[in-house]
Amino acid sequence: MTKYKYAAVFPSEKIVIRRIVRAIQKAIEEDVPDFCHENHMETMNSIRYLRGDKINDNLRTLVVSDDIILISFKRYSWDGRMLVDLKNRITYTITTQQNLMAIPKKKNRTCPHFLQSILAVENGDLQGEYVQMTMMPMEQFEDDVLGEDYKKIVAGVLDPDSGYRHYVVTYAFEQSHLLSVNLELLDRGFNKVSSLSLNEYIKPDYTQLTADRPENPEETTEPKKTARDLVAIKKGIRPEIIEPEKENRA
Repeated sequence: MTKYKYAAVFPSEKIVIRRIVRAIQKAIEEDVPDFCHENHMETMNSIRYLRGDKINDNLRTLVVSDDIILISFKRYSWDGRMLVDLKNRITYTITTQQNLMAIPKKKNRTCPHFLQSILAVENGDLQGEYVQMTMMPMEQFEDDVLGEDYKKIVAGVLDPDSGYRHYVVTYAFEQSHLLSVNLELLDRGFNKVSSLSLNEYIKPDYTQLTADRPENPEETTEPKKTARDLVAIKKGIRPEIIEPEKENRA
């Protein structure tokens, strides 16, 4: 299969990507902590789902525009969202880096994971740089099954033959701090075709930078470095990207 070279991200895409990162950061660093502060419970098991709900809320308020829409779809009782850039023919889903790695490892699925179906239709002509034979379970579903599932996901909003490309926006966090965000272009087997660090779009939390400042100006004790500091120091590699958003469960 032919490998393709991808042009730099279009200016309009940069705006969308910046807003997606903001939607993720706001959910993790502002919305969820505020909710926990205002609604303290004995146990907080629902927070793992609340994070995704807050991200989707922020996509609606911060990203959606005349050319950017949200497609809603269901997986059993779980309600998902896919972001669609109508102008540039790009779709996005958002998940944690950990979840993305777990999806292709799950065997014996009775129905496709939604990303299997999306990648099969929109990125089916791509081939990753390193094809991993351990990911063969992705082939347990025939093309017609994946195609029909894709049609259910897009519900007539998109034509399967309209040439859309799908990107997965992955993020890593620690407690209430967003550590990193990446834009992943994958083939139908979840093999990486290209990847772009979006860390430059993470807005620094200046209140955290000044919170532990010593009152004595002559104090020379070196402050401890946080995970955010480490991310800011070591930026991700920026590869080239395209041409032309766990199921919160693995």
